[in-house]
Amino acid sequence: MAPDHNEPRSFSTDLERGPDEMPPRLSTASADGMGSATSSSNSSIMGEEVQGDAGDAWGPLHPCFPHLNPHVPMDSPEYASTRIIRIRRDWLLQGDLAPTFSNIYPEILDEAGVSEPEFRLIIDKLNKELVPAFDPYGARNVFDGLIGLVTGWLWDDFGLTGIKARLNGLEKWIDNWNLEMEKTMGSEEGVIPPKLVSLRRTGYMTV
Repeated sequence: MAPDHNEPRSFSTDLERGPDEMPPRLSTASADGMGSATSSSNSSIMGEEVQGDAGDAWGPLHPCFPHLNPHVPMDSPEYASTRIIRIRRDWLLQGDLAPTFSNIYPEILDEAGVSEPEFRLIIDKLNKELVPAFDPYGARNVFDGLIGLVTGWLWDDFGLTGIKARLNGLEKWIDNWNLEMEKTMGSEEGVIPPKLVSLRRTGYMTV
């Protein structure tokens, strides 16, 4: 066995400092000035190239594009016969204090049986109910918070808070709207009436 001529690394008394001499760090940059593969600003986490502002172009990435219905079983007839058109949140109205939705009318809804006036009535109804329900500075929410603290949150457990009452009422309004559309358009042969998906099911992120 040949003798080992490599001198051991010297460490100072400060163990957190590490060795006095560190080996040179190899660069991760590739040749020809292309940069590191992980520093690309136009690639996804899987390394696939993505186009800028792809969500604004009409196609599967657009929220209003008819998507497969994820709210029904895949083996159900509704999965093959229905499509989801998502209305995005409008963060400019209340920011993250309350979920509010955009009132920009997607023309594709006209083919689905929802006119522009009806669409604006729906969005106006939802926003007017959601803003006071989620407003943390609203008098009712402040009251519910204080009562919940005093009662050890039993007030919340019993469903006596204002936000739960408003959201339950909004869900009932959505169910009634769906029933009205089913009565109005369900009698027409070959016509599938439009339906609002429960906001609780979408996490209040889309309509």
